[in-house]
Amino acid sequence: MNGGYTIQRVGFRQGLAWIPASAEWMRRGFRPIFSIAALWLGVSLIAVIPLVGQAILALITPLLTAGVMLAFDRLGEGKTPPPTTLFSAWSDPLRRSRLLMLGVFGMIGGLVAAVVLVSWLSSQLGPDQLEAAVQSPEAMAQALADVSLGGGLVMSGAVMALVVAAMYFAVPLVMFGRAPVFSGLATSLRAVLRNWAAFAGFLLAAIGVVAGVFIVLLLVSGVLTLALGNFGNFFAQVMLLLAVMLFQVLMTGAQYLAFSQVFGWSPGLEDELPGRDDLVP
Repeated sequence: MNGGYTIQRVGFRQGLAWIPASAEWMRRGFRPIFSIAALWLGVSLIAVIPLVGQAILALITPLLTAGVMLAFDRLGEGKTPPPTTLFSAWSDPLRRSRLLMLGVFGMIGGLVAAVVLVSWLSSQLGPDQLEAAVQSPEAMAQALADVSLGGGLVMSGAVMALVVAAMYFAVPLVMFGRAPVFSGLATSLRAVLRNWAAFAGFLLAAIGVVAGVFIVLLLVSGVLTLALGNFGNFFAQVMLLLAVMLFQVLMTGAQYLAFSQVFGWSPGLEDELPGRDDLVP
């Protein structure tokens, strides 16, 4: 895959099937995938570090995502990936630096989206209102009630959509194809736009999964809280963490399967690429 990228066109039905297919792969390799997911959740707790935690997590998320994708690739080969597969991209300096650059790109994109939203809001408020909103939560709530959020949310959401589309396939392109950062971002954006119908199906499936999981968790947590009191509430919070952990891996598996279909990737092709010994833990 080094050098040239052949973008294949897939349809709505294929995109709709990425999440169910990812769930099936997780079922077949549940034990190793669960171990990797638990480790990923543990690493994600770095976000609680004051001031810098969120930034560090955003920076290394492409590295962790690439490791989970490699785990799915190993499952496709019939192998059992160890938990340390999560950190496999770190051992290759080329992949590590490029994936960290993707993390920086994501952080900058999120910052730009926030600036767009703030600029939209500030254009509708006078200097006195802005000063009062900064100093008082009540004034902030009143100021937000007096402005129109629609246009700002649309523009900010459009910026984030472009950032996510550019990064979606850039991570596996760097991980499996050693793509340069900007080449990977541009190729990913073209691939997503070309396969918009498939991603419409994917988003529809994702919304359905999120809604279903939310309803189930809401019902179960309500029953547990009523039946067991504080212990039930604690148990419900643990269930929520487990659900978030598995959903994160489920979506990464779908991302790997989407990459496989759109770019014609098959499990084990990475064995033929240079640097495999540096990649496998």
